[in-house]
Amino acid sequence: MELEHVRKIYFIGIGGIGMSALARYFRQRGKEIAGYDRTETALTRKLAAEGMQIHYVDDPQQIPAQIDLVVYTPAVPA
Repeated sequence: MELEHVRKIYFIGIGGIGMSALARYFRQRGKEIAGYDRTETALTRKLAAEGMQIHYVDDPQQIPAQIDLVVYTPAVPA
């Protein structure tokens, strides 16, 4: 997979410090970013204010259609 062809990225655990940094990195490079985290925090509110779609419900139906890449953290149990 070549990252230049990836347009939409979904982060599971987007509220973590490492995942949020990756989300911002890709957002700055023009990618569409969405993600899930268990709890709303100041960090997830900032990500949403920066144009990222964040949800807090553990429901696969919340994942936007046609995601090119899913990034997950082992901090979120399977």
